[in-house]
Amino acid sequence: MKLNKIFISGLAMLALTSCNDYLNVDPATNAATTDLVYGSEGETRTALYGVYAKVCSDGLFGNNLYSTFQLNSDVDFYANGNEAASGNQPRRFDVRSDANNVESLWNNLYSAVETANEFIYNLKNSSIYAEETEDGAVESADGSIQTVQVPKVTDLTQMMGEAKVMRAMFYHELLSYWGDVPFTLEATYETDNLNPAITARQDISDALIADLVYAAEYMYSDQDNKVAAPERITKEAAYAMIARLALQAGGYSLNHPEGNTTDYSMTRPSNYKAYYQIAREYTKKIIDAGGHSLNKSFRDVFVDECNFIVTSGDDPIFEIPFAKETNGNWGYAQGPTNGVDVGDATDYSNSAWGKADGGVRTSAFYRYQFNEKDQRRDFVNGLWYYSNQGLPTVRATDYTINNNKWSKLWNTNGLGKTTTGATGINFAYIRYADVLLMFAEADNEINNGPTDEAREAVKTVRRRAFAEDVATNVEAYVDAAASKEDFLNLVLDERKWEFAGENMRWKDLVRNNKYGEKVLMTFLSYWAIAESQSGSSSYMDMISEYDGVDYNENFVTDVYSIYVKNYVDPNFPNRGVYMFYVANPYKNIASPTSTAPAKYLSDLGLDYEPVAARTITGLSSQSDKVAWTENSLAWGTDGNIRNQIRFSLYGYIRTNEMDDFVIVRNGSTQKIIINTDNIESNFVNLPAVRYILPIPEEAIARSNGAYKNYYGY
Repeated sequence: MKLNKIFISGLAMLALTSCNDYLNVDPATNAATTDLVYGSEGETRTALYGVYAKVCSDGLFGNNLYSTFQLNSDVDFYANGNEAASGNQPRRFDVRSDANNVESLWNNLYSAVETANEFIYNLKNSSIYAEETEDGAVESADGSIQTVQVPKVTDLTQMMGEAKVMRAMFYHELLSYWGDVPFTLEATYETDNLNPAITARQDISDALIADLVYAAEYMYSDQDNKVAAPERITKEAAYAMIARLALQAGGYSLNHPEGNTTDYSMTRPSNYKAYYQIAREYTKKIIDAGGHSLNKSFRDVFVDECNFIVTSGDDPIFEIPFAKETNGNWGYAQGPTNGVDVGDATDYSNSAWGKADGGVRTSAFYRYQFNEKDQRRDFVNGLWYYSNQGLPTVRATDYTINNNKWSKLWNTNGLGKTTTGATGINFAYIRYADVLLMFAEADNEINNGPTDEAREAVKTVRRRAFAEDVATNVEAYVDAAASKEDFLNLVLDERKWEFAGENMRWKDLVRNNKYGEKVLMTFLSYWAIAESQSGSSSYMDMISEYDGVDYNENFVTDVYSIYVKNYVDPNFPNRGVYMFYVANPYKNIASPTSTAPAKYLSDLGLDYEPVAARTITGLSSQSDKVAWTENSLAWGTDGNIRNQIRFSLYGYIRTNEMDDFVIVRNGSTQKIIINTDNIESNFVNLPAVRYILPIPEEAIARSNGAYKNYYGY
């Protein structure tokens, strides 16, 4: 069931309960009337949907946070060939304080905070709201049953908790992108304060965690079946949000010396283990409750979302509930590009699904780092896209690869030829797999190494990913990581393979002070392959050793493919469109062009039927020919390396006019020399990535200078 009523009532409520430009509002006209809007549970629920509508907006979780603001890493990647600073490309760490997209994200997040604050204030002060206790039974250490006072959960306390979790979601993003930010838990019309003070991120985290720890106990468990989980927030989602905030607070982040506007470095609080203890405690509560599992296959979690199938008790703990033709660009921004010409009278095989952008992708190297038997690999990594005549086209020779976890094309019925975004496809913002891996990370840190509980948490995630050789690829693989450092790297790798496209990878790397290292090695990986196209690269062996992949042998520079009917590929569930068979998706091979495609496939025991272009479009003059197509990589030729290789990570590492590598340290560039004989030596004294965004100029002006930019902005 999809909760589309959230958007019908929630969007209408935004006119009453939110401001369009936070810190620039008229408090007197922005206040909702408590008795009018919060006079009954039904009216209160409608007001709550106004907060949900903020979560669902395309300016936040419906699109921007997972496209424009999903920063480049070794997993999520956006290629950009601009050889000069543009000032509006956060993905490549290239922004200025006057960037419109940065200002928009700031205003959207604070507008959402204000909407949540207003709801919380009005509900708390309504005549119908009360927080009470009641008798509860608990088992003591000796096995006897004792009566204690426990929070009394009602529909109204549940709604209060939902609003507080959403408010924490908004602040979590503000902390991620800006660090120390203006902070208030009060509605503007409570205080008439249009410029809340900049507050230290640790103090903000403490306040949010304490707020949720209290509120969660007044919320329903999703096992109570009192609210429509996972499309509404439950106690388990609140617990997971506590853990997420705690790991963020206890991890590393970019900080500046007091009063110094230029310098910055990665630091963590001295009491960081206390936060890891909180994360461990609250993830364990979810695990011990036993209400969630990973019974669905990894593929089906996302394919079901694309088909509007909502399942409780499985991986999704909280799915953001978008509505078709209303909001949510999931499956439009991700998945294969789908080019549909709505002005063409011909309906090609891909027409029923409408146009898809497919611009949110992964690094070209990501797909090679999976175990070949990991079922996530072939599902996530899409090597093709579609022309406006329904012709599959190779993506594998591009700078990036499609992230096929979500796609309009996965939908069984199609969304309509004229559709674009506003797919209504849900996004699982909190997943049980994340809870398990957060627990493993926190437990490992607290115990200075992996415990059996931490190992089992990781194994649970991997068992879903491997149908074969479980003893080797799950049990032995996890058990082999005996030290604290090895186990942390194992957990981070598992998160890498599990959460592509979910705006987690760069945050995971920041929290563990590994972002600079991964960005550097991603740059060198692209450079090495581009350089090798002109003959050889001195960096190839180094990147191969670092990733554990022999790129000389495995990185595909010439892709051989043919069109085939789509009726046998489990990683391409839509049977209505044609697809490719790629002979060498993960390994260089000699050209198969001398072998008839049908015989080649039958020799491999593959039940594919090659087809000609005319079978698909009816237009091609060469359509009677069924043969292999060769597509070649073109990142660098004759020593001329493409700008997308040089400048996609512009704000951290790039080349200068002399082809030297230059890296950004505290806002200034300096030449660096890579030691190819000792990989680890390149990470010593490596500067921090300036991932922090500048406070928008407009916000600084409205604060009369109370707000100030650091980090060299």
